Amino acid sequence: MSAFGDEDTLALQTARLALHYPTGSARDVALMLAVMNDAEFIAHVRDSGVRDLDAAHRALQLGPMAYRASNGLGLCRVVEAASDRDIGQIGLVTREGLPAPDLGYAFLPGARGRGYATEAGRAVLKHARQVLRLPRVLALVAPDNTASLAVLDRLGFTFETMTQLSGVDHVLRQYSITLHEER
Repeated sequence: MSAFGDEDTLALQTARLALHYPTGSARDVALMLAVMNDAEFIAHVRDSGVRDLDAAHRALQLGPMAYRASNGLGLCRVVEAASDRDIGQIGLVTREGLPAPDLGYAFLPGARGRGYATEAGRAVLKHARQVLRLPRVLALVAPDNTASLAVLDRLGFTFETMTQLSGVDHVLRQYSITLHEER
């Protein structure tokens, strides 16, 4: 894994994946629209009502791009290196009411079950530990999202509590991983 500057938007790279900071490009917007309309995303995260490219562009600006501008964190576009195909999003976001950044991710149906979430998650956590020097990272997951629960287990997260976020109509399982001992 290596970290790069913003000039080409490449944030992190793994053996099979390239993670790009969002810039508002047509690819970023198209991926946002696809993710937010994926049936699994709607079932396990929320239905944001984003149904067209204009709404997806606004969601990208208010979400991933705003997170990055305010604190250097944010969701990246995940690209399968071999095919140059956009397959999902992953990164760190801050949410009101949570004491630490949250690892968030969503992968499109054709990319699920191939280890991409775990591979990308390891890269993001390594960056959080080595570059951002974060003491810990949280992860929130719907209790019935068995695939995400397995990813969090492989990444080393441990269950903390049940929680409910503002604007989300269901209770979530909150996990955490310690990256550095707080001083």
